[in-house]
Amino acid sequence: MSLGELVYKVQRAGQRYLPQRKLNIYPAGGGSPGGRALVSYLPLPLVGDPALFRGHSNVWESSEIVRIFNRLGYAVDLIAWDDTSFVPAAPYDVVFDIHRNLARYSSKKTKTIFHMTGSNPEFSNRAEQVRLNDLRQRKGVPISARRVVAACDLPVLEENMARADLITLIGNDVTAATFPENIQPKIRQVIATGAWLPTALENSPLNDRPSEFLWFNGGGAVHKGLDLVLEVFAKHPELTLHIVGPYLKERDFVSAYRTELFKTPNIISHGFIFPADRRFLEITSRVRAFINPSCSEGISTAVITCMQSGMVPIISKNCGISLPVQGGILLEDCSVEMIEKGVLSIVSEGHEAWRSMAEKARRFARENYSRNVFSRLMEKAIVSVLSRKSLLESGLLNVAGSSLD
Repeated sequence: MSLGELVYKVQRAGQRYLPQRKLNIYPAGGGSPGGRALVSYLPLPLVGDPALFRGHSNVWESSEIVRIFNRLGYAVDLIAWDDTSFVPAAPYDVVFDIHRNLARYSSKKTKTIFHMTGSNPEFSNRAEQVRLNDLRQRKGVPISARRVVAACDLPVLEENMARADLITLIGNDVTAATFPENIQPKIRQVIATGAWLPTALENSPLNDRPSEFLWFNGGGAVHKGLDLVLEVFAKHPELTLHIVGPYLKERDFVSAYRTELFKTPNIISHGFIFPADRRFLEITSRVRAFINPSCSEGISTAVITCMQSGMVPIISKNCGISLPVQGGILLEDCSVEMIEKGVLSIVSEGHEAWRSMAEKARRFARENYSRNVFSRLMEKAIVSVLSRKSLLESGLLNVAGSSLD
């Protein structure tokens, strides 16, 4: 873990007691701003550049949203999404929020943008509970929910969706379809970006690789389908599975799958590793495909990162990515049998067929989930809410630069 990552982790842990805010971020070039905007998302790292931050890509995305408002001529206040003690100096012309602050900091005259980074929370909660119930039937053990949106937060989210002039959604048509019909006309789809990758991983050649596989994900092992993947590879000692993620913190899950995680020779448990870590590069150099049978996402940044690294995807439709033709496997369902079928189909592919799939997946991810694409789609979405006429008349649509740079 780099110094910047460590400081940012401590910074976020202390957010409740000492909120980190960056106020009065003005457009580059001087002059009076054309308006005032509040961005309620993630604070800037106190140490390190968000563009090279090796943690989750949303740190960079939050800073880029600020830059977009700067390019449009707005002075910006940036606060964390869970900062509810902030008192603004003056009303805002536009508020961009991802969770709790849309109504708190907007008035009737304020333009409002609500940013959703996942599926409809009610859908996501149900999907995870179905997975937990299924696991209990298979293994006879209860596992706690890890990704559930608290019941007390659901009314706030519903109020914000109803109040918003626009909802920017990280997701595709599958993700958008999880929201109520009356909300869907407000939705503008944008993308997520993958984790920062070192040059060695970005340019790694697609040489012939052994038939090894990877499960790489964030928190919520059952939500992300790790239980299903473990059960597949426990049946196939001739295949190798690498596991990377924070699952070791989930003690009830580890207890239920202790044999598969630690006593099955063909399953290698690595724990949490940053994608920019040398150890992750060593793993990916051996992996032919990765598996992500998540039950609910916006767009899985883990999927983007693995595809951009040159691995063939075997993913659920709820990962929020529509794969290119012959660029991976989109699972019809996430049963153990269907995942096993996908894995074995990759094993049966010859080197040239696998290489073709891997190249298509990598090119597709790099072209469609880049930072440039995020910036373009997000700026178009923001402009669609603001007064386009006034922006054009003032020339602010072409103002470049930001004091964050």
